[in-house]
Amino acid sequence: MDQFWAIIVAIVPSIGVGFLFYKVMRAIIEGDRNERLAHSRWEAEQDRATAENGDARTDLTRSGDI
Repeated sequence: MDQFWAIIVAIVPSIGVGFLFYKVMRAIIEGDRNERLAHSRWEAEQDRATAENGDARTDLTRSGDI
């Protein structure tokens, strides 16, 4: 029975570290996914605003200011 507890004591820290690694990586990936979604929404909003107001950037590049 002592050998059983020695094995458990040796395995539990590795399982704990693995679980923490999983949670951290999941949070990083989820944050990246949310950031990409927010950026896509922002770009779509900017494209819509540009389409409504005319493309000011194109006008600047044509005049040679940029």
